[in-house]
Amino acid sequence: MATANHSYWLIAALLGQSFLINIAVQNLQLSQYAFYKPIVIGANLVSLSFYLMILLLIKKILELRRQQQLLEQKETELDSVQSLLRTVRAQRHDIINHLDTVYALLSLGKEVLAREYASHLVQIAGNTSHLIWLEQPVIAAFLQNKLNQAIAKEITMYIDVSTDLKDLAVKPYALVTILGNLLENAMEAVETLPPGQRQIELEISRANLYYLFTVSNSGPPLDSAIKDVIFQPGVSTKGPDRGLGLATVKEVVENHGGTIEVEADPVTFRIKFPATIQQG
Repeated sequence: MATANHSYWLIAALLGQSFLINIAVQNLQLSQYAFYKPIVIGANLVSLSFYLMILLLIKKILELRRQQQLLEQKETELDSVQSLLRTVRAQRHDIINHLDTVYALLSLGKEVLAREYASHLVQIAGNTSHLIWLEQPVIAAFLQNKLNQAIAKEITMYIDVSTDLKDLAVKPYALVTILGNLLENAMEAVETLPPGQRQIELEISRANLYYLFTVSNSGPPLDSAIKDVIFQPGVSTKGPDRGLGLATVKEVVENHGGTIEVEADPVTFRIKFPATIQQG
């Protein structure tokens, strides 16, 4: 932010100087030296060259600003990748403890508990391994965080990723808005169920020239009257002063050339985005 302010001040200073030079040239043309053409022509050339120099400097400053923004974006993505790798390393570090626990449960004849424990481990490890292959590390880190929130709420969240999103033109911040609202709504829908029945599924896939995002949950089905108007602002099954999330999701999806539809039972949202083939 400080660098941006310095750039704006520099541009303002250069424009101010060019304005003063322009006034000086105009005064010269009205003075007694106006009859000396070489002096007038020279002054105008100086003024013109100064304007050109300012334009080049402004172009260079804007280019540096763009490079700085790209660098900040890469740093954010790198932080996301490192966060995901730390999660994977932590899982590998703890794998012996988890295997010992499963072995101990089996030794004690607690086969049901052992299967439940092993199933939980497979779910966590499977989800994380899917996220690593995403070409959008911000999305991978966001989904890893959602997985941690689901585990804390005793919600079983399955994430099935069969594409890398390499050709998806939707910016990460827009995708976080879309998936964030849908997953948070899904968590609220299943939180009142017994822990064993709290399930959310997210599928990210590609079919021909489209990317598909499907979010479903095991919560109560949608009433048909709500289903028909669910994307309108202010419509919600969660009481007054709610109902802005899905309206925002629909707006963001459509602004990026996508479509969204909903099914009532089980509650399922399907989003389709066109794939943009990257050149080179």
